[in-house]
Amino acid sequence: MSAAGRREEATPASSAGKREEAAPASSAGKREEAAPASSAGLLDRTRRRSVRRRRTRRAFVWAGRAGVAAGGLVAWELVSGTLIRPFFISSPAAVADRLIEWFGSADFWFHARFTLTSAGLGFLAGAALGVLLAWPLALRRVAYRVVEPYFLIAYSIPAVALGPVFILWFGIGLAPKIVLAAYFVFFVVFINTVEGIRQVPRGLLDVTRVMGGGRWATMRWVLLPGALPYVLAALRVTLPAAMIGAVVGEFIASNRGIGYLTRAAAGRYQTAGVIAGTIVLAAIVLLLSLSLRPLSRVLRWRPEVRLRGDDAL
Repeated sequence: MSAAGRREEATPASSAGKREEAAPASSAGKREEAAPASSAGLLDRTRRRSVRRRRTRRAFVWAGRAGVAAGGLVAWELVSGTLIRPFFISSPAAVADRLIEWFGSADFWFHARFTLTSAGLGFLAGAALGVLLAWPLALRRVAYRVVEPYFLIAYSIPAVALGPVFILWFGIGLAPKIVLAAYFVFFVVFINTVEGIRQVPRGLLDVTRVMGGGRWATMRWVLLPGALPYVLAALRVTLPAAMIGAVVGEFIASNRGIGYLTRAAAGRYQTAGVIAGTIVLAAIVLLLSLSLRPLSRVLRWRPEVRLRGDDAL
């Protein structure tokens, strides 16, 4: 057979072989390209399904809360005057009338501003003092062990018992309410801050120093993020405590504040006024506590986690 004939036979065979080799390679490439797209689509559907479940759960929770509140009000209205005398528990209608009367009066807002000012200043002072004292003592374990018994003794003293002492020292104005509210806040923030700093792993501190991190870098990037969840938890817990401290001071001796209004209503045997004052204080504490939630989300420290397929979305 001539050389031309061999080339003619070899050419179809070689082209067919190349096509057979190219076909699996192209299909494999398509599968590799389709795999990230399919995983990204699955991840997107999973996220949407999770968002729908969260919204449904949140709607159910709010509906349940509204149902419980409505049921409690209806039961309260039915019991008042039939099973229990209104003198002891009043009624939702009477309490609503008192709240409407208060909200339409300028005197109420004056008293509310006084209570909020004393509780807010006491909360800020107690929290700042607790963090500032806890930080150096937590870093010096020997110094903390020296003063720890004295902090525990001071914390064991009932804060309500110190109310008359603070009023004796500072009078019946704004100062004793601020001091009493700060006393309620200080020890909880102090203990939580110390515990948060001491919970930072020792190995993490050693690694930071080995890598050349100074004292400020260690405090900024290791100690502060490690203690921050404890501090935020203490702030959320002590926010109602600050309001309690301010109101206790107003109950003991004051001529201003929501606590004074409640005490005055109790002295005149006005049950509706007492319950209305309690509801106002509870609503203020609830609103202040909800206002801290965005702060806790922003300052929450945790490493960023990226799932495979996020870049394809």
